[in-house]
Amino acid sequence: MSSQSDRKVFIATRVANENVDGWLKDHAVVVDGEKIDSIVPKGQLPSDVADTSDVFDLGDVSLLPGLVDAHCHMHCSATVDAQALALTEDVQRLTMRAVTAMRKAVLAGTTTIRDLGAMNEVSFPVRAAVESGAIPGPRMLLAGTPITITAGHCWFFGTQADTTAEVISAVRNQVRLGANVIKMMATGGMFTPTANPRKPQYSAETLKAAVQEAERSGVQIVAHTLAADGVQNCVEAGIHNLIHARWYDQDPDGELDYRPDVVKQMADQGQWVDPTIGHHLLGVQTRDDEGLPAAPVHWAVSNKVIGDEAHVELMMKMLDAGVRFTSGLDMGMPHATHDMSAANAWSYVEWLGWSPWKAIHTATAATAEAVRVGDIVGQIKPGMFADLAAFTGDPAQNIRDLRIASTVVQSGRVLKLNDRDLV
Repeated sequence: MSSQSDRKVFIATRVANENVDGWLKDHAVVVDGEKIDSIVPKGQLPSDVADTSDVFDLGDVSLLPGLVDAHCHMHCSATVDAQALALTEDVQRLTMRAVTAMRKAVLAGTTTIRDLGAMNEVSFPVRAAVESGAIPGPRMLLAGTPITITAGHCWFFGTQADTTAEVISAVRNQVRLGANVIKMMATGGMFTPTANPRKPQYSAETLKAAVQEAERSGVQIVAHTLAADGVQNCVEAGIHNLIHARWYDQDPDGELDYRPDVVKQMADQGQWVDPTIGHHLLGVQTRDDEGLPAAPVHWAVSNKVIGDEAHVELMMKMLDAGVRFTSGLDMGMPHATHDMSAANAWSYVEWLGWSPWKAIHTATAATAEAVRVGDIVGQIKPGMFADLAAFTGDPAQNIRDLRIASTVVQSGRVLKLNDRDLV
């Protein structure tokens, strides 16, 4: 028999079923050590359960698998001056920011995070500290520095590599440091004044070489892309996940250049997309709530400013074509605070018309599958790590009830209980 400290029982009015598409009413999740042992009706718990286990009756809450977020920048500030801070702050200050951000994320209920761009000197030590128990934080999959061209998107915390040979060397170096995922900047981005979001930074051939090198080492490879040419290059190269996947025309006076044949190939190849629209929803909401002016427009798209509605319309077309979306906030970018991963689900319901359960499933099981940890987290079922997040209310009825978790459990350890932080 396990000791009482190792064996725990979490009881809730609503517990997500194994498929994360419905509730089990008045059930208990039995945890042995780090993993889930069983899920049973509350009435079937043995009469002496309190003698053999620590029992946590959470009451009228909705108990879900911990949220999984596929897109984080742990040392970015999420403020309007995030770019300036990332450019000017030293490693010590960025590390302190990252430690605070990761604690904030896990206590909000995001128990697994894929970080897609932070300095190597920050990200790998922070993960090591979390894994050793020195600091609280989510389970982390790390890219470390993204790979970009000289003066390219996020060059100030990236590895700059221009030729195919330099890109291959950069991939190998990130793997050597312990990266679980490689992040390529396939086009420029809005966060970097010296980069052009409408233009590719790498050819399909160079991206393909990076894919082959990542796959040789058994790690996933993803790519930021905002331009139609960049999306096509990523699809042709076999990039595993596309980040943003916007369709800007390369012409500075152009609008969007949607390519159905490329989308069909993307769907046929099973390439996931992280559209990061939760980030955009938070930006719109913050500006509306605080009466702030619209964010400055990047020079590369200023000739033809395109609203969120046009991008959302193309996302709908991608979904109709069979492309699967992940849940990724782009944490650390302006307005995308590290405790707001739930906004991904909000945006899917409010902007794409999804059912709440589809959004919740994407924020847990589907994204766990996309980032290659679906065999250990993302569902409440026997054998999975006991990563749990309880939310007041019923997010299956009102998706905005999915916000900040009231109780958080990670690998069987209670980090937060009834709105009280324990770490």
